[in-house]
Amino acid sequence: MKKAVIYVRVSSKEQKEEGYSIPAQKRLLWDFAKAKGFEVVKEFEDDETAKSSGRKSFGEMIKYLEDHSKTVNIILVEKTDRLYRNFKDYVKIDELGVSVFLVKENEVVGKDASSHQKLIHGIKVLMAKNYIDNLSEEVKKGFNQKALLGVYPGSSLPIGYKMAKKDNKCLPEIDDNNKNLAIKMFEYYATGLYSATALIDKVKSEGLFIPENIPHASRMSSFTKASVFRILKNPFYYGEFYWNGKKYTGTHQPLISKDLWDNVQKRLNRYEYKKAIRFNNLPFVFKGLLTCAECGRTITAERKIKPSGKEYVYYRCTKYKRECSQKPVSEETLDKQIVEALKGLKLPDKTILYLKEALKESFDLKKNTVDKTKEDLLKAKQSLEKKLGKIYEDKLDEVITIDFYNKMFGDYTQRIEDIDNTLKKFQTADYNYYQLGANILELSKRAYFLYKNANLEEKQELLSFLLSDSQLKGETLLIKYKKPFDRVFVATKSCDYRSGRDSNPRPLP
Repeated sequence: MKKAVIYVRVSSKEQKEEGYSIPAQKRLLWDFAKAKGFEVVKEFEDDETAKSSGRKSFGEMIKYLEDHSKTVNIILVEKTDRLYRNFKDYVKIDELGVSVFLVKENEVVGKDASSHQKLIHGIKVLMAKNYIDNLSEEVKKGFNQKALLGVYPGSSLPIGYKMAKKDNKCLPEIDDNNKNLAIKMFEYYATGLYSATALIDKVKSEGLFIPENIPHASRMSSFTKASVFRILKNPFYYGEFYWNGKKYTGTHQPLISKDLWDNVQKRLNRYEYKKAIRFNNLPFVFKGLLTCAECGRTITAERKIKPSGKEYVYYRCTKYKRECSQKPVSEETLDKQIVEALKGLKLPDKTILYLKEALKESFDLKKNTVDKTKEDLLKAKQSLEKKLGKIYEDKLDEVITIDFYNKMFGDYTQRIEDIDNTLKKFQTADYNYYQLGANILELSKRAYFLYKNANLEEKQELLSFLLSDSQLKGETLLIKYKKPFDRVFVATKSCDYRSGRDSNPRPLP
């Protein structure tokens, strides 16, 4: 009895659903083998719709036939394009010297085949290859066309989105199970209070990261720093996406504003310091924050290496064109002073309550002023849009001339555009307002803890947020806080927070 192997393959989901499924192919080939009296010794199958696409089993079949060339010399396959994907595959099979039974095509190709049969078979192989190439081109064209229309062509979406079928089309839509995870990651990171590691801990502690809720296309079993940065750098969240190296404006609904995304990118850039490391130009904690109390010049930072090999940083006055007695001071000396100062910035619980009241009062004021202005702008926009509709009807009814219509149309649309631009600025201001309030409260409670646990870049950013016009006098750091943290510091020493008066007045450090 002649021995044979069976090879089956599907290359797309459609083929699975249109009668070319692997079980259907196997059934056909087993029936054929039984009718011909062949002994099937092994099956090989490739499912290119699987997650890991490719032709692993094809290679295994070639190896098996090479190893059993004396006993197995028949391949049973449904038809030409199931066996070959390119001419190289044809050459590999031909070199084996086996007989290939193309069951649906009722043809046998092998070493005993005539030159005419081999020619026809070779043409079929080339045609199959051409079809595959054309299909690939058409798929790429379709993807590129979708991208031009603003529809994301891929199937793998970032966290916070999922694929949904609408009008027989698969389109990205917001995933309600995970949208808050993505939104909060951007909002928290934009504050500057969280590193990637701290951000992971934060979202996990709030129960936002639930792996089983994440769609299969973007499933993550663990949350790493790399995945955090991948999310925070993805423009998909504000409405754009990359496809084949080009950026497109998407039609999907954004999860965050462009302003928030830009803010996060600025903070991410602090990690882009590979060139700086190469040229020994790393950021310094106090650089750009201090001036000399004696001459008013800038305090600059320098990095030095001791003979022992230990690295240290010190700060000195630039003394540009001036006489100044200010001596260099080590970063360690300044760091100890800022740590002690931030300890004093922590507010007692009673004062935190006062601070919350102040923030709420500020919010009430905003609602009665800024938000009222926004409402007025929206009403004005709606009124202009109604006027546009009215003059359009008048034009159709020939109540007004085309020239008058064009003039009024240009005027109204320009005013609407101006209102839209103003509203966008309000949105940015709104975000900054809410974020500032959250930062004030967070830093008032945790400034010392955040500084102690921050890396170099985070320390610098934190101090940039807290300090303004601070000075260096000898080895003493003369700290001056930005508003409203100057009031917060007074509150830590005062029995009357709301008045800002100190029961025991004394100079600030």
